[in-house]
Amino acid sequence: MIAAFQSRVSSWWWRLFSRAPARTAVVAEPPGAAETPAPAAPTAPAVASTAPIPRPQVSRDELTKTFLDTVQLTTLHPFVPVSVSDVAERRARTLAALENIQQIPSLQSLAKSFTQAINRDDASVAEVVEAVQKDPALCVRVLRMANSAFVSPAERIEDILSAVQMLGVLRVRKVAQALFTMRDAHASAEGFDWRHLWVHGLATAAIAEELEKKLRLPPNPRLYLAALLHDVGKIVLSTVSPEDYRGILLEAWNGGHRLETLEAARLGVSHSDAGVIFANHCGLGAETVAVIAHHNQPSAAPEHQLAVSLVSVANFVSKSYGLGFSGARLDESDGEFETLPAWAVIMLHAGHQPDLAQLADELRAFVEQLKPELKSLREGN
Repeated sequence: MIAAFQSRVSSWWWRLFSRAPARTAVVAEPPGAAETPAPAAPTAPAVASTAPIPRPQVSRDELTKTFLDTVQLTTLHPFVPVSVSDVAERRARTLAALENIQQIPSLQSLAKSFTQAINRDDASVAEVVEAVQKDPALCVRVLRMANSAFVSPAERIEDILSAVQMLGVLRVRKVAQALFTMRDAHASAEGFDWRHLWVHGLATAAIAEELEKKLRLPPNPRLYLAALLHDVGKIVLSTVSPEDYRGILLEAWNGGHRLETLEAARLGVSHSDAGVIFANHCGLGAETVAVIAHHNQPSAAPEHQLAVSLVSVANFVSKSYGLGFSGARLDESDGEFETLPAWAVIMLHAGHQPDLAQLADELRAFVEQLKPELKSLREGN
């Protein structure tokens, strides 16, 4: 399973290059504005009755450490919220900053990492070997993949040329980009280290594809990228308004309000809205935009509801196991695995009633296999 995850990490990059036309960004109205009722959830077969599925036990200390690493603080201190009376003005200021994404070097660098390959598509084995040999960490990862149980070489491979020949040029190039994205994550927003967020994104993407497979749904080649980027708007907001966003994260972590509520109140824009603007700027396609915009409320998605729903469940599972940093902890308002609204959409497409207790057990085993690779990616080993 670990090697299968490695294969997924290395294979998602090519999906970026068959991009659909960008959609116009849809930004949430400021708090207090009239809201359009969300589309009704589709009618689906009822979930078979099951006993409550207990949430995984995650160390609160470990979660707190992950949070502090992300916001670059040494201790968790209370955040005293200030009175906000100029929401419209803040919203206008945030939107103005988001319109100038192309002028923010760190966001431009982030955008390029999702729209360009490290080398051209027709790079030769010799060129790839030369590039890999210049980076010790990449050498270690390529050799480890070549000697994994998934590849099962007859003899141990100890040179980069043989490793590249066995794995293939395309896979090695994409593994390199995944590694470099993780490596540069701490520099994408001043005062933040977003490596844990990318770990959460990678975990969510892997779980979404595993969920798709377990439910015997047709494979969606765009699902992985959409899941990986579902929270990219948090990086965007922390870039255009770092101190405000640090305060928002602190307040949410201390149980003040839900993260999305605080974002709308203090910046006038949620991370989903910011992520949509970023994705449209990068030309990442309608499905990715839909997942970013609606993963917290799948039934509100006007299209691509299956992908949105799979990512919604995967996001819940990833947060349940404390995989990386998602911006806020789960609370009672998030519901439980077996009662997630996304199941209505998923069951409609699957055409059968999944045994959610069994599925939860299978995902638990999958997550345990993921954890070592996630740790390795986070630490750059």
